[in-house]
Amino acid sequence: MNKKIIEYLIIATAIILLIYGGFAIAGYKYMEKESNVTDSITLYHPSSSGYAVKGDNAEFKNELYKFYDMDVSKLNSSDEKLTNLLYHFANLNQGTIDYLNETCYLITMEFEDGSGFKYHSMIIPYDSFNKTDLSFTKDTDVYLFEANNREFVVDTAFNSRVVT
Repeated sequence: MNKKIIEYLIIATAIILLIYGGFAIAGYKYMEKESNVTDSITLYHPSSSGYAVKGDNAEFKNELYKFYDMDVSKLNSSDEKLTNLLYHFANLNQGTIDYLNETCYLITMEFEDGSGFKYHSMIIPYDSFNKTDLSFTKDTDVYLFEANNREFVVDTAFNSRVVT
């Protein structure tokens, strides 16, 4: 067989595979579903993640990908875990404070606290938190999202609907 024909076949095959790969990536749909996890929180989560609700704590476990493991907790502002996270946020400066729907702060930080999760996001009502000294002005409920991937935690917290 002619060497030129073989070269053209290899190049054509490579181009077809690149085009097919591009369409596969462009047409990918993230499979998620919306769930009323508790009476005070609704959020989107991967379809393959099962969750168990224990009181005011929801544990999401994905058997296929540990990437999607996450805990969502409804805590009181005087909870020791929140106090510890805010203390480390103030001292390490490894995080961000954002606004969520102009009614809440979304504080996200990177901190290994021994719970098995590295990234933490807190949804705190705007009127009960002092942003300058990172303290609570009144007793309130705080939603804590914990996982091992920052983008996943922030995206889930931003897309959730919580009753504050």
